Amino acid sequence: MDLSFLPATLSTFAHIAGAILVLGGLFRAHISGLHKVDSYGKWLVAGAVLLVLSGAWQFVLRMHDAPKLWHAVAGIKVLLALHVIAVSLLLARKGLDEAKRARLARGAVISGWIVVLLGAFLHNLR
Repeated sequence: MDLSFLPATLSTFAHIAGAILVLGGLFRAHISGLHKVDSYGKWLVAGAVLLVLSGAWQFVLRMHDAPKLWHAVAGIKVLLALHVIAVSLLLARKGLDEAKRARLARGAVISGWIVVLLGAFLHNLR
């Protein structure tokens, strides 16, 4: 049995798991209150690290034979994902007032959903 598909499968799984951790945590915090982020901060950081590492690996795997539009959309997706990750790291820290945290979380959730939409577009782009 050929197991050459295993690294790509594990990388995709890690990327989706990181996205669930980060976007799910931000969405939960946005709906149920930002005080929940204080106990979830370590998971946000872990998800952000997982996203960066698995996303970089997937980018390297897919960029050599990508269609024309892929690079432009992937660049926009990366920039929006960096916004989500930066806000996750900021929310994991203490010291921000609640109004600013709420505004940051709302923007990150919106950006996160756009990142998911762009990811689905890239996945189906031929």
